Amino acid sequence: MKVDRLTFNTKHLISALVVAGVKNFVISPGSRSTPIALLIAEYAQYDPAICYWIDVDERSAAFFALGLAKGLQQPVVLLATSGTAVLEYLPAVAEAQVSEIPLILLTANRPQELQDLGAAQTIPQIEPFTVYAKKQLSLVLQDDEPDVTEYIDFKVQALVHEAGRAPAGPVQIDLPLRKPLLPAMGEEPIDPVQPLAYAAMGKRTLDKSQSLTGYQRIMILAGPNVTADYQDQLWRFAQEYSIPVWTDILSRVRTPKSLYGLNDWLTDDKLGSQYFPDLVLRFGKTPISPSLLAWLKQKAIPIWQIGTPADLDYTRQSQRCFEMVPSEFLNSVACVQSDEQQDFNARWQALSPNKGTSRASDLISCLDQIVNPEQAIFVANSLSIRQMDTYFSGKNSHKIYANRGVNGIDGVISSALGLSASQKQHRSILLTGDLSFFHDMNGLMMAKKYQLPLDIIVMNNNGGGIFAGLPQAQCNQYFTELFATPLNLDFQSIAQVYDLPYTALQNLAQLPQLLNRSVTAGPQLILYESDAY
Repeated sequence: MKVDRLTFNTKHLISALVVAGVKNFVISPGSRSTPIALLIAEYAQYDPAICYWIDVDERSAAFFALGLAKGLQQPVVLLATSGTAVLEYLPAVAEAQVSEIPLILLTANRPQELQDLGAAQTIPQIEPFTVYAKKQLSLVLQDDEPDVTEYIDFKVQALVHEAGRAPAGPVQIDLPLRKPLLPAMGEEPIDPVQPLAYAAMGKRTLDKSQSLTGYQRIMILAGPNVTADYQDQLWRFAQEYSIPVWTDILSRVRTPKSLYGLNDWLTDDKLGSQYFPDLVLRFGKTPISPSLLAWLKQKAIPIWQIGTPADLDYTRQSQRCFEMVPSEFLNSVACVQSDEQQDFNARWQALSPNKGTSRASDLISCLDQIVNPEQAIFVANSLSIRQMDTYFSGKNSHKIYANRGVNGIDGVISSALGLSASQKQHRSILLTGDLSFFHDMNGLMMAKKYQLPLDIIVMNNNGGGIFAGLPQAQCNQYFTELFATPLNLDFQSIAQVYDLPYTALQNLAQLPQLLNRSVTAGPQLILYESDAY
């Protein structure tokens, strides 16, 4: 019997993705992607470990997949039909590239005989991702050559591995497809393809020239973490050697014993030379607050950068870079305890963080006290993440996330919903401003459709409040129109459109009860009137 090559090779494509570690597929409906979407859905009927999500808005779908991959730390597949639908992925793909998130883009396309001839819904689909995708590949699923099937098995697994290999990032598989597009349905799935084996890298050790024993005032800067957690190793090391640890809100290692919210101390030379470290060990990506990096550069403090990749330092202050994961470095570096180091640590610990006197700081301080230790919080960019970085101590939860790669305010609802879908045992929280909320209201459809356990808290300051603290605020004649951009949204009406329970929070004493919902209770929208800035 003649093999239906489209069906056969598409099943091999899906099997290769699964055997390489993919468990979640995010699908936006369309015509050209029909065979892939149908066979993913059918595959999931045979394998309960496979889950697919339907998001009709490709832009929202991409950010949903981004949040899902963040929470799971696994590759997630995105499937789009041809044309501009593919381009809707670009903002999330750019974020994934900078944030090191493994996304697998399956982009259905027109066949070569329709390219550059004016055929409808036909555009260049690989070129837009050249800057952002680690690797790109075009697969012809309807080719009758048997070697093509073996190539699919091999190359697709290799691409998934590449997406997850440090530094992780997106890859694209473009799929030109000819009509007819309907695959053969109802047949047994193919046997899983043979998995590729990748040799694990050997543990790297440090030599004597890379010892810390010659330094007496060491500080650690833990920036945003996009790799495996290393909280236990960090705090064991810091406590053993009395090293102060400055933690970014996205480091996933912040606790009340760490340094945070001290930006006011770094201005106007309030700190004398007794506070100057002679070495800073910097982990992770660029901190949200630029104050510490600027202070270290001003004082010409040497920095050792540890991480993968290890050379991303826009201040150009790093003297050494170690391409090791943080836990490897902390477990193998030599250090000594000293009285001077203890005194240095005590001086920094005596500094008081900014407690804040605003409605925003009150809300964040309340969250700091009441969130569950296993509860994940997704934070929008702009003003929200800066306020969290300043006021949230990490008393309970360390699981703070944001799209902090390219720092856009788009896609925040969808990303938070994707994150919540990865946290099956606990509810998640989204903390956002009204402008970021407005940019992704389409994402609320996923909250409604899947009843995802997300508590959406909107800090409403009616527009771009962050600009009030920038020089643009001096341009009184144009400030409101060009920068503040008040939206005057009716949040209760928005909640009604998406069937979301709605609360206008009048008193923070209400918040513990509002957040004390079952994981099966679905989403809700909470409005909190915040400060202008």
